[in-house]
Formats: sequence, structure tokens, C-alpha cells
Amino acid sequence: MATTVEEIDFDAVFEEITGRLKKEKERRLIPPLVRLWDGDWNLRGIVKRENEASFQFLDNETGVGSLDLPLDYFLSRWMTDVKKRATTNIHITVDKDGSRWSGRMEELLVIKDETGRKFVRALFKHDYEELKHILCWSNPWLPAEVQFPRLWVVFGRARWGLKTTLLCNIMRLESSLWMLPDNPLDASQWFNFNQSTWSMVVKPDTTPDTSVAAIVHSRFKTMHDVSKNIAADAQLSWEARRYLDGDEPPWEGADLRHGCLVFDLIDKSGWNTGTSFGGDLFSGLIHAFTSIGGNGLTQSVETLPDPNMPAEYYEPGFKGSMPSVPGVIFREGEHTGIQSSEFSWKPATDVGVVAGGHSMPGVNELISATVQMIGDLTAMIPGVPPLGGVADAVLRPLYQDTILAFAKWKDPARAQRLGWSHYHEKWADGADAAYTLAWLLAMRTGMWQTRETTRHTLTIADSAPWRVGQRGHGHFFLGDRIGSTVLGMPPGEIFVDRVSELTISWSRKSSPLWKIVIGQREPEDPIIKAFEQMQEMLSMLRDLGVI
Repeated sequence: MATTVEEIDFDAVFEEITGRLKKEKERRLIPPLVRLWDGDWNLRGIVKRENEASFQFLDNETGVGSLDLPLDYFLSRWMTDVKKRATTNIHITVDKDGSRWSGRMEELLVIKDETGRKFVRALFKHDYEELKHILCWSNPWLPAEVQFPRLWVVFGRARWGLKTTLLCNIMRLESSLWMLPDNPLDASQWFNFNQSTWSMVVKPDTTPDTSVAAIVHSRFKTMHDVSKNIAADAQLSWEARRYLDGDEPPWEGADLRHGCLVFDLIDKSGWNTGTSFGGDLFSGLIHAFTSIGGNGLTQSVETLPDPNMPAEYYEPGFKGSMPSVPGVIFREGEHTGIQSSEFSWKPATDVGVVAGGHSMPGVNELISATVQMIGDLTAMIPGVPPLGGVADAVLRPLYQDTILAFAKWKDPARAQRLGWSHYHEKWADGADAAYTLAWLLAMRTGMWQTRETTRHTLTIADSAPWRVGQRGHGHFFLGDRIGSTVLGMPPGEIFVDRVSELTISWSRKSSPLWKIVIGQREPEDPIIKAFEQMQEMLSMLRDLGVI
């Protein structure tokens, strides 16, 4: 029996491929959709006459945006006419390839430059900034005047703990349990637990939580301060995305108001379940995972057998990068999409961390009880009163906070890696008593701050060959693990790390251009570094009740 062979019309297939590539090129060159909204999220206009624009995505930090408009543009006149606006806040959304940058205006500038050009420059902060204006109370269910217990503590998976903490405090704000609502005459705003009317919500977990265990604790810290170190340690990324009418619901059955800010904590790294930390172009990426030792401090990378390639990569038209096997690799060369690059590597510093200051709970009390018990034995002598209290008062300055008050932990593997000549110790802030949960967290944070880091900054041409975007419109986005080769390194060597910063910029004379940062993101200005450290110190002092 003869078999029939399906004929292929190569001309039709070629036209289909070239047509698809042409459409993708045209879509890539389309400027982002920029919309301005008032304080109540009423649409005021779609921006079509921008001179220049730049919007920055940062991993677990507030990105900034800049928009330049002609002074005679109708949206410029609306923004500058502050007194006639019903609400003073101005919001913006920037949509490009499935991604959405949303934020609130921080400053409005009316500028006339030396050439006589007149324009309006609006500066925005990303909606992540909301996390810096939400305080995590010791007990969000009680009024501020009665806060018991003294400390909010949640132990569990990092993603669950942080999202639960945020939800409880958003519930406190939106339900107006102990404070007057924005409109006290509106009865629906009193004891309001209807999320469809809230301005902010937390997306429920719809995927298994594989993040590492963490202790979320706060005493009137901001949510940003609470989550900063935990999210960095667990390699989680906050996503703050505005829900607008016409969007797909953030989760099945979601009933949200237009303009609601939806918070989600996303694990796109796969660092503790299996991913790649490097490799080369010839033998492939090395599959490994990070394990945390039973003491909660020791961290190591263990190599796994090569995994099967994810099935998604075999689907025609699939766009994305799976954490288990990062599929996006940027290669340096004469004919690549990398237009400029800069690679930075910093070795680890200290091999040991010291923390403490006060004896662990129970030590001072045990010594005091022993001194008083021995001193009270004098009562057995006729005519001599018990002297335990006197002895304790005299000896307390000598023994208090001297036993088990400090502790040090050293990483021998790091010391061997650095060589015999290296930095030895670092003081870890955030723990005033040794051998406590806070001490364990401080030690982990200290080791994380002194770890080896790499940073690779690339300016790339979109779609050459990888596209930046979300929700099926791009191959990678903020928080995804991607790889890149580095000039001067051994041929083919690949560095794999998370995308920590994305900035899209365009103007009337240039098409949209993405700048990406892979790996550790550090502020370039030393003043900004000092300010971040001051923020940490002020947060600690607030937690201790000093200020």
C-alpha cells in the first residue's frame, strides 16, 4: 500500500516566517502606551507628543520615571494647572510588550533651557514606593495605643510570611478599624473588609511555595524594611501592578476596582530548587541548587545531574525563560545585540561575623538567682540577715552581659577560597542578644552582605535576538535568570544571574531601547550608599524604641 507524503509549500512557509518577523519588528518599534490618570484614577489622556521618556524597573526597590512634554500640550496644561484639578495626585502607566510601569508623580518642573525650548518635565516614582509608606504594626488588630505583644513575628516560608504580613497591614488600613476613614460620612468605609473597594490588595498564592524558611518580624518598620533582607536572601521579587478596566483578572474570580494596586511576591530564580549558576557555550550550563545547612548559616551550591530540557522550549513561538534551565544567553561579539557592556566582579570580604551585646535570655537571670541563693545562706548564721540581695546588687555590674553575650560564626569554605590573607571579621547589626532568632538572622545578613558578587550592565537592542517583556510578549523580564558572556574571559564562559534592573527609554528621534543590569545592583553614588545604611540604622533604632 502506497503512502502519501504531505507536500510542503516552501514559498508559503517562507512568506509566513518573513511576515511574522516583519510584524514583530514593527511591534518592537512601536513606542510604549503612556497614559496619565488623576488621583481617583480617571483617565486624563494618552501621551502622544513626548520629547523624551525614561522609566526604570528595579528589583525590590523604587524605580524612577521621567517624561518630557511640550509646554503647549494639553496634558502639560492640565498638569501645571494645579488649582483647577479636583485631585492633586497624578498617576502614570507605561505599557510595553506585556510589562506595565505604574507610579505616582513626585515632582513637576516647568523648564526653559538655553535654546529657548519650553517644556514640562514630570518625575515619577514606581508604585513599589507604597511599601515604604506602609508600617507593619506589632499587632495590626489593636489600636496604636495598645500594642501587645511587643513584636510582630511570623515564621514560615519567606513568600507566605511576607505576603501575610503585608495583607494584615493593608487590611488594617483599608478597613479603618481604629482610625477615621477617608470619608467618615460614608458608612461603607467603616469596618470595610470588601476587597473590591480597596486601593491595594495582595494576590493569593496560586502556585506552590518553595521559598526558604524565614522569620518575618517588625515593630513599626516599613514593609520595605521588613522584606528587604528576607526577599534578597530568598531571591524573591515584589511585583506591584495596577489593575485597569479591561485587564485580565490577576487571579481567577478576582473582583477589583479600577486602579487597584496588586502586590505579588514572585520566585523566578529557582536557586534552591534547581537552576544554573554558570557554564560555557561548549559543554552547556551547569545545573545546581543552593542548600542551606541545618545550622541555618552554612550555604553551599551542589551540582545536580543535567536536567531534561523544559518542554516549553520545544513549543513553537514560546517566549520566556524557565528558572530550571535559563534559555536567554547574550553573547559578546561583532554581530550581537549587545551595544555596550560593563562587567564588575567583587570578591567576598570578611570570613567571619560577630554579633550580640547582651547575654542570651536566661543567663543573667540564672547568675542572679545563684548569687542571691548563695548570699542568702548567711541567714544560717545567728544574728546575720540574708545578704543575697546586697551581693547581687554589688556583683551585677561585674557579671551582667559577660556570659554568652557575643558569638562569632566563620565560613571555612570562604576562607579557603580567598586564600590565607583575607579580611577576618564583620560586625552584624540588628541583634543585641546572642543565640537568639534575631542573632541568627543578623549573622545570615552579615554573611550575605560580604558575599562574592558580580554585576553585568548591558545596553541591548531589543529582539537581537531576545525580547524584553512580560506575559508572553518577551523572553525575560525583571527577576529572571539569564546568562551572558564577558569580554576578556575564557572563550565561551557564561555568567548566569538574575536581572536586577531594567530601564526603557525613547525619544522622538530614537526607538525604544532597553538597558539591563544582571546581578548585584549597587548605587553608584556613595552618598546614596550612605543614605541606605542610614535608613537601616534608623529602622533598627525605631524597632528598639529609641526614636
